Amino acid sequence: MAIFALPTRVIKMYRLFLISLGIVACSLQLFAEPGDTISLDEKWLFKISQTEASAPRDYKNSGCNDSQWSFQTIPGIWRVPTAWSKYNFVGTYRGWIKIPQDKIQHRMFLHIGTTTAVATVYVNGKKLGLTAKDRAQTEFEITPYLNFGERNLFVIHMPHYEEGENANNTFGNSGITTHCFIYGIAPGQNLPVTPTIERAKRGVKVADRNSFQFCEGFFDKPSIMLKDINLMKKLGFGAITLNKLSSDPDFIAYAKTQGMDVVSDPPLTTEALIDYQGNFTMAAYNLLPPSEYDFKEAIKTGEGYADAAVAKPKPKKSESDALFSVWDKPYQITFNKHTGLITSYSQHSVSIFSGGGTVMPNVKTKLVSFEHTKPNKLSGTKVTVVYDIEGQGQVTWVYKIPNSGILSISAEGKSDILMSMSRRLNVPEYMAQSFDSDTTLTSLKQYRPRVYWVKQRDINGHGVQVIGHRPFTAVETGRPWQFIIEHSGKDFYLTFLPMM
Repeated sequence: MAIFALPTRVIKMYRLFLISLGIVACSLQLFAEPGDTISLDEKWLFKISQTEASAPRDYKNSGCNDSQWSFQTIPGIWRVPTAWSKYNFVGTYRGWIKIPQDKIQHRMFLHIGTTTAVATVYVNGKKLGLTAKDRAQTEFEITPYLNFGERNLFVIHMPHYEEGENANNTFGNSGITTHCFIYGIAPGQNLPVTPTIERAKRGVKVADRNSFQFCEGFFDKPSIMLKDINLMKKLGFGAITLNKLSSDPDFIAYAKTQGMDVVSDPPLTTEALIDYQGNFTMAAYNLLPPSEYDFKEAIKTGEGYADAAVAKPKPKKSESDALFSVWDKPYQITFNKHTGLITSYSQHSVSIFSGGGTVMPNVKTKLVSFEHTKPNKLSGTKVTVVYDIEGQGQVTWVYKIPNSGILSISAEGKSDILMSMSRRLNVPEYMAQSFDSDTTLTSLKQYRPRVYWVKQRDINGHGVQVIGHRPFTAVETGRPWQFIIEHSGKDFYLTFLPMM
């Protein structure tokens, strides 16, 4: 069996990497303090399978025959045949690591870097659990599973993309893109403590790295980090928010050395400021500081960013061949005129629909017509969409958007409504009328056929509240950011209220 093993010497790889960059990483939760670590930045035995069903069944066990497996470096991304792009292929890492006998009194932790999809982790055939969603770095305590002074089998098994994701949004790359390592806490030693993160100074604009650089399947390196930091500074941002997506200690340290504050404030926007071709989007245009430069025209022609920042726009409407957008200071809503669906909806920079999320009939439809009124200071904007629903004829959806951006929808007909929120809004709450009283409200799930409102929020309490003008049914889909609104009346109203 092919194996890789580290000797009993303890490698200070993680610390040396930071020193080589001329920076000192700050101590953050979920990271070892700079010091002795066993680096897992190695070539691992690796097997890629076209589907989960075709993966070796005993990949997590010591008896698995991996003698014909290839190798894959951590950090690194996979290379797969182009013909496999339509499959949710899976990759399996196997490595044997010898844990020194002198660590037997320590609490031992495994740090898994950024993964492009949720991975399953095993030690000596025992399942530790899953890595975090949103491609965050993850740690597990592995003390009970180790054989000290002996070799231990570590296995990481992950798909190309998570179930429910759009395969077209994964950019063809998969892998573990930041450092992995093992560290120990000596008897009487405390776990690393998260330092107090200050709020941003008044007037300082806060950025989120995920808004500047796509995290799916890219191999991070110092040149990319510096490019993102310089871009943030050119666009007038003075601070970086500390969150799961941007908490790579290397990046945080770089941001500090380049004069960026690290703060606890939420970013101005989590929507991507750069499109797939590297050009700025309208979200960037709305956030830039004053200037005479015609950035809007630069976006149209695909030019790079301006050395001078640009003026914040005043228009309430933007049209193109495919999109219809309505925006003002607190919100931005964009429709696809070819499908009639909302492609993005944000309130106070909190994304409600994005990345494939939207509100739509929960049946097969064909767009008949898409019409809209011009934005008006008093009446707002009205969008009318007519669908042909298979077996049910035509139905009409009317979207009303006042200047506040609080969206309301009336849907004629009997087609159920599929609500697919942004993935960050994965904490649902319900309020329904109980069956034994006309006045008692309850949050118990069994009363959801008489729901009055549903809240969908993130862990910070930001999100959206959906209110029906009369009771409705909310059905979970198995995905915490999705639910189906069932109704059978002549019309139905939903009102989206931001929870700020």
